[in-house]
Amino acid sequence: MKKKFFVIGLLCVIIAAFGIIMTGCGGSSGGDGGGDTITMRLASDAPEDHIATGINTWLCEEVEKRTEGRVKMDYYPSSQLGDYGTVYDEIKQGTIDAGQMTVPDESDKRLSMPYIPYYATSFDEAAILYGPDSYMTKTFASVLQDQGVTFEGFLLEGFIGLGTTVECPKAKAYGEKQGVKIRAAAPFNFSLAVKDYGFDGVTIAYSEAPTAIQTNVVQGWIGGTANMNYAWVADTIKYFYFNKIHAEATNYMISNKTLEKLSDEDREIVETCFHEASAMSFEKADQNEHDYMDKMRDKGIEVVEFTDEEVQANAEKCREMTWPKIEEEYGKEVMDGLKADIEALQK
Repeated sequence: MKKKFFVIGLLCVIIAAFGIIMTGCGGSSGGDGGGDTITMRLASDAPEDHIATGINTWLCEEVEKRTEGRVKMDYYPSSQLGDYGTVYDEIKQGTIDAGQMTVPDESDKRLSMPYIPYYATSFDEAAILYGPDSYMTKTFASVLQDQGVTFEGFLLEGFIGLGTTVECPKAKAYGEKQGVKIRAAAPFNFSLAVKDYGFDGVTIAYSEAPTAIQTNVVQGWIGGTANMNYAWVADTIKYFYFNKIHAEATNYMISNKTLEKLSDEDREIVETCFHEASAMSFEKADQNEHDYMDKMRDKGIEVVEFTDEEVQANAEKCREMTWPKIEEEYGKEVMDGLKADIEALQK
């Protein structure tokens, strides 16, 4: 009997030591994969006052509750774990467990698909075109899987607009000379659209955009939703044009190395929570946008909302001028797949 207890005790010591070793190896989990609790880290570039932060907080609470504490998830907003490029590299390696952010497209241009200008022109369209059964989602998931990452759905933050320090009277006329210098994000989907829209684009790092606007290096930016304009540059801009030029659909993703540490039961629970968080964003995004436009108005910012007809007119011009250039980057097969989903909506 004593020998039996000795063996059991020895096994417990070995298991505990194994857990310490796994934690000390710098793995993405704070847990050990064989103990009672696995701790995941969820990285995001969303600030505290943002729709994504509210949803991600709910997500973390649900994971812990539904797994009965076997899996915990710690949330790191505001790029606390690094910029999105660094974080994505760490997710691939498994040193960060999960992310909610844009995926850099250096490894595959198709990873910039969510930011095709005027791909969706309404929240109802976005729910389908960025939904789980869309061509974009299936293609996106396949690319990530090849890189060791499981795609868990888009988080629709809203639609990107134009925030400026000066009036833009021709903002409703895509393709006309605007006479305003604005910050343009580096990816071609943004830079092509800014140029074809009629603005003078200047490539400036995202983190430097507020300072560039404040110091008049540029007079505005196309790169943020109403929520982000309020949280990021509301003390600087004087106008916000809600032109819906890009959907701001960031990505939920989990490292395959982290998923392998979970039991089948807990993996299903964790992934289900991510899928529900994604779906929640599509339900909340529209109202959230209008709430933050009201907050901007309260700060004295002039908010210009485009009618459905005005959005569609800009979209048609963009698809005529800019999409052929985007097709040169993606190839005809990809653009045909994306266009097929739009055509299905119109039937």
